[in-house]
This record gives sequence, structure tokens and C-alpha cells, in this order.
Amino acid sequence: MILKIRIDDRLLHGQVAYSWKSALGYDAIVIVSDSAAKDEMRKTALKLCCPDGVKLATRTVEAGAELLKNPKLKSMKVFVIAPDPETVCRLVELIEEKPVINVGGMQMHEGKKMFSKAVYVDGKDVEYMDRLVEMGYKLEIQEVPATSVSEYQTIRKNWRD
Repeated sequence: MILKIRIDDRLLHGQVAYSWKSALGYDAIVIVSDSAAKDEMRKTALKLCCPDGVKLATRTVEAGAELLKNPKLKSMKVFVIAPDPETVCRLVELIEEKPVINVGGMQMHEGKKMFSKAVYVDGKDVEYMDRLVEMGYKLEIQEVPATSVSEYQTIRKNWRD
């Protein structure tokens, strides 16, 4: 069972691994990233961030969707992490579950503007997040469990590209 899908362009790091482990009590993390899945050094680094006793898989979008449909994972509490809204859109089109999507960490890059604390987006990112909302997903903006949750649509109303 997917507990939550998190958008975080850093994927797995200490803050995500441990603060969300306490909040969600997950058994497994599935990282869905085409680039990370094809980079053995990056996969090794991601394993170092994974809490003890938690299973970790790093997959492409298609392979991640197949894994998430595996009956063995249905009995586990799974935390999914993807680097961006486009990847999440591609993923959710291939799975049946509709977990909450947490937008937590999108760093500042050229062409991106501040959407909320720790979340910088461009027009393409917002289009994909709008699409997720249209598909019936609840999007929340929250850096870590200790911070307050903001509803995507509330912030979206005031955002200008």
C-alpha cells in the first residue's frame, strides 16, 4: 500500500529518510527516477541514506509502476519518492492507488520561481501539478512532517508564472 508519494528533487536524504519514517512508519521506499535508476553510483549513495530495516528500490517509471503493482508490496507500507511532478504524472497513469502527493523539495534552478518554502517551480511543473489535481489527487506542500501542511490549490491561486 502506498502511504504517500513525495516530490523531492534530491530524492532520498537524511531529512526525508528519518523524519518521514517516524511520521509514516513505512517498510519500504520506492524511488521512481529514470536517471537515478540508470546510475549505479547514485543508487549506491541512495542506499546509504536508507534507514536500517527499510527495503529500498530505485526504478524507472515503468519498472517502478510494475513493482508498485506487485502483490507483495500491497501488504507493505510504501513511501514513493520522485524527483519532479512530470515523473509523478507518468507514474500515477500506470498505477491504481491514489495516495496523497506531498510536494516537499524542489530546489532553485534557472527559470524557476519560489512557489513556497523549499519549492521552486516553472510553468511546466505547475502544469503537471494542475494535471494531478485534475486527475483527482490531493497535493499538499510540506517540507517535513514537523512543518505545517499547505494545500496546493490555496498556494496555486496566488502563484503567477
